[in-house]
Amino acid sequence: MKSADYARNLLRLAEDDFNAVEIGLEHGAPLNTVCFHLQQTVEKLLKAVIVTRNLEYPLTHDLEELLDWAAKDCSELAGFRKALAGFATYSVQIRYDPSLYPSPEEAQAAFETTKKIREVVHVGCPRKLSRETTWLLATSNESEQRWNC
Repeated sequence: MKSADYARNLLRLAEDDFNAVEIGLEHGAPLNTVCFHLQQTVEKLLKAVIVTRNLEYPLTHDLEELLDWAAKDCSELAGFRKALAGFATYSVQIRYDPSLYPSPEEAQAAFETTKKIREVVHVGCPRKLSRETTWLLATSNESEQRWNC
């Protein structure tokens, strides 16, 4: 089984991906790169929720499958199924197929969905998880303390 430390690391990595998105949007990064990091943010958030249940998550980039696992203890996540359907191409295909380049509207919608999922995981899910793992999600905002490089 994955440890609580591993779940905490997944949350930190998700925050790193989300920060890359925000920096990319501020500086005009290509939208395919932004959407890749949005997909990665959601994937890591869902996997962290799964790990807090002492389960091994499936080795997949399929957010709908991960959502099925994560929503068992965090039902608030189930409502994102439709919105996540558009994320399927962001994990790998978008990196190699320029015809999949997202429009600004698609990227904005993906950004808003990711922000909402992030909020649910950090605020809503801890109430549904055991007392033993609640601290894990609630304290994951350590990523706000950044290295001064």
